[in-house]
Amino acid sequence: MEFVKLAGPAGMFFIMFSLALSLKTSAFKAIVSNPLSFYLGLVLQLIGMPLIGFIIALSVPFPVEVKVGIVLITCLPSAVTSNYLSKKMGGDVALSISLTAVSSLIAFLTIPIIIKIYFYFVIQDQSIIIFQTSLIGTSFKLFAIVTIPVILGIIFNTIFDEFSKKIDPIFDKLSLIVFLFIIGVAVYQDLYLIPEYIRYAGIKTILIFIIAFIMCIALSKLFKLNEKDKITVTLETTLQNGGIGIVIGALMFDNPKFIFPVAAYALLQYLFILIYYSFVRFKKGYEKY
Repeated sequence: MEFVKLAGPAGMFFIMFSLALSLKTSAFKAIVSNPLSFYLGLVLQLIGMPLIGFIIALSVPFPVEVKVGIVLITCLPSAVTSNYLSKKMGGDVALSISLTAVSSLIAFLTIPIIIKIYFYFVIQDQSIIIFQTSLIGTSFKLFAIVTIPVILGIIFNTIFDEFSKKIDPIFDKLSLIVFLFIIGVAVYQDLYLIPEYIRYAGIKTILIFIIAFIMCIALSKLFKLNEKDKITVTLETTLQNGGIGIVIGALMFDNPKFIFPVAAYALLQYLFILIYYSFVRFKKGYEKY
């Protein structure tokens, strides 16, 4: 946890800047050209997912640390890999980029507000929770390590277009290395907690993904989204930015159990996305015949 607190913010700043190197202000044209899909995706990300977290935390008798971790998972912005997977699965890449960028830009407000609401209205005995920073303090830290680098990356890419294209693949690989290094060291430091980590968080995170997936498919059909947008909205909603969750969890709480569900979801979500990817590819192959 101590290593994540020290190195995590700088690492996350670099990762988010790297993400934004592939973004330009023109990417946000998806908001204008395809408003229904964009706003549905944003509502699912900012309201639908936290509601799932609240419902699970309120209805299932988990330990308090797991409940808070579940809520933290569900209020994170989209994972940076969602754009790449949208492209691979035949989704709308412009829509994906817009949703990832916007959810990341406003995360400094949404995450601490949702966590605070949960603390004040759900947990009666707040003395059992070590919450290390205020709402304003958390928002400022999130703004510094998530929102600012995204803004700087977009500006940099817009001004230095050709140079950004050259360094983007390099930064993309470096950001993956930085992410894996931070998480690897964090896991190594708490290696003795892995069995408890699995026991605490495994099944709970699976439940989140299943409910979120059903919600996305049902609402996409209800609002009659085309197949490309349905894929994109599903990926953007279910793929959560586990890196931000782990770093912010380490900054907000002293107890590592609070971030166990975040780490578990960050890993398991890709297993479910692989299953979804296989289904989409099979469906497309079947429709050709």
